[in-house]
Amino acid sequence: MNWSKRPVHWEDDDHHYFSFVFTWDLWDWARGSQPELDGKQTVIGGPAVRLHPEWAPDWVTIGPDQPALYRHNPLATRTSMGCIRRCPFCAVPKTEGDLLELVKWPVRPIVIDNNLLACSQSHFDEVIDKLKHLDWCDFNQGLDARLLTNYHALRLAELQDPKIRLAFDAINYEQSFMDAFNRLRKAGIPKRSIHVYVLIGFDDSPEDALYRLRLVRSLGIKPNPMRYQQLDARRRNDCVAPGWTHEELMRYMSYWSNLRYTAAVPFKEYVHHGRRIDESQISY
Repeated sequence: MNWSKRPVHWEDDDHHYFSFVFTWDLWDWARGSQPELDGKQTVIGGPAVRLHPEWAPDWVTIGPDQPALYRHNPLATRTSMGCIRRCPFCAVPKTEGDLLELVKWPVRPIVIDNNLLACSQSHFDEVIDKLKHLDWCDFNQGLDARLLTNYHALRLAELQDPKIRLAFDAINYEQSFMDAFNRLRKAGIPKRSIHVYVLIGFDDSPEDALYRLRLVRSLGIKPNPMRYQQLDARRRNDCVAPGWTHEELMRYMSYWSNLRYTAAVPFKEYVHHGRRIDESQISY
């Protein structure tokens, strides 16, 4: 289940390959933090490179079809690329473009499609039919609550031990989020199988974010807060939106990412003392 969360490196007889997910890693690497290598040619790729190829013009770059996903997580697969949405906080429109259903894809339990529910019903059915034979599966990038129908929910309920991830990115999606949650529950999917990404620090306020986090918690689900990162971020957690402070964003992330330990303390009384956050529990 663990992602590398760092650039991955592999090599063959002629090349060193590096794949970058996060822009701050690419920025540091291009500015001189690359490791000592032999005389092989260096080839780089990944979402960060597709966002900012100008940051590393001296290296050969590779496209999105380079088989790097397995290097980031050997349990991950994708059955489609791109998305029908153009969310301003998301890199997918720039790195992958319009929605494209893949004809061939390896059957693995972690599905990282950006918008599986926007695919045709025949493609969705094929994905469910193939995943049904696995002991578990995780729709890791999330399912679009605005598109989730009763049909989708019933088919998802056929899977063994699924992790259904929804997103609650803004307050105006509350009804869509609640409708999707209720459809999943009505289909028989237990609460423990439903996970919710909550974007904070983008076009919201601390009060707005707190409302969404508490609403998710009131449903019997632990929310997964995601701090907004700019698409050209040269340092992680560098963006502080109007109405927020860096300290308040860190307090939100620390408390709501670690409810196993923090829930005994009311949030209004919680003080973040700068302790290290368990990054394995945080989505970027």
